Amino acid sequence: MREPVMYNFFAKLQNFIEASTDQSNSEVVIATYILKHVRTIPELSIYELAEACHTSPATVTRFCRKFDNVSYKELKEFAREFNDFNTTEVNQDQSLSMDFYFEELHEALYETEKMMKADNLKQVVNTLHQGKKIAFFGVTFSHVLARNAQIKFMRLGKYTSAYGNHENQLNDAISLDHEDVAIVISFSGETRFITRLIKVLKEQGNKIIAITGTTDAYLASQADYVIPVSKKKISQYKSPIIEEIVMQSAINVLYMAYSKLLEQKESM
Repeated sequence: MREPVMYNFFAKLQNFIEASTDQSNSEVVIATYILKHVRTIPELSIYELAEACHTSPATVTRFCRKFDNVSYKELKEFAREFNDFNTTEVNQDQSLSMDFYFEELHEALYETEKMMKADNLKQVVNTLHQGKKIAFFGVTFSHVLARNAQIKFMRLGKYTSAYGNHENQLNDAISLDHEDVAIVISFSGETRFITRLIKVLKEQGNKIIAITGTTDAYLASQADYVIPVSKKKISQYKSPIIEEIVMQSAINVLYMAYSKLLEQKESM
């Protein structure tokens, strides 16, 4: 499965901006301008973009190389694909009611609850407790869930990480000790990045815990433990308006189970 253009383009621009301590830097100004005017970027020449950013075409070219080692023409194509993707974010012919949404969400949460097995959760939390570090991995919406989980477990005294872009996540995976544990959050469990990440983790012998809605995909097949969630989704929307909530519920259950384990150990 191809990585969504929406993620690659938007996230890399955002990471480019966030990585700089000087927001007045010409390349940061270019990245910010592109984010603000992404719909018009495909129609701008390199000279027009440089003029709009009060810089030179050479600086725009240098930015493109730093951004993704691409030409300005390729950068414009990324912007065009990003715009095309967003125009089909919602199928306007299939408007759904609020009642329907909550009915579907309630059913998905119910299915997820029934899929939770006490023995499996016990094994997972014991694995997390034994691990020196928990590294959370996820992209786009799953990254938001990964950061949420990172903070939750950090507040329970666990050493955790959850990096944003692909490069930093892969570097984090490579740096893991064999006693560290990886939690990979991916509803589909079969994107190119997830496949690459899992191969790195497997080569190093790290324990892998998968939170996914697709138990027959690559991620689940390679994981040591799988926390499954409902497969239910509302296909009229590309953004995961049900998937993210059921995966968040799985994270919350894992957090509660782990905190209970800590409480039991402290009382012994």
